[in-house]
Amino acid sequence: MNNFYVDDYKRVWGNTSINGEIDIILGTNDVLNVFTDTESYTLTLPPRKYTTEYQTNVSDLVEEVNRQISLSPLPIEALLGGFHKDQKYNVVVLRMTNGKDIADLSGSFFDNYFA
Repeated sequence: MNNFYVDDYKRVWGNTSINGEIDIILGTNDVLNVFTDTESYTLTLPPRKYTTEYQTNVSDLVEEVNRQISLSPLPIEALLGGFHKDQKYNVVVLRMTNGKDIADLSGSFFDNYFA
């Protein structure tokens, strides 16, 4: 697996802040590939602006990732995670809902928010 944080609950944490407004652009940061040891899943987010509000702990981006997951449906869940380093910020967190581990991630969404 790449060098991203996986917690004790097997959730994979992004490492780029999604606070404020994020612009998802077709072909630039819209595709996420999720791999387990036996399966692979691809999500494509619709291009538009998404807002994440740290104080209210609400994210249009995480809601849209979950909406795309539910359309298939896929055994993945997206969560809004919070970090408190030098500055408070939110990230996308992913986990499998079928008991498997995320073995790897790729795609332009990964490149922008996890790598």
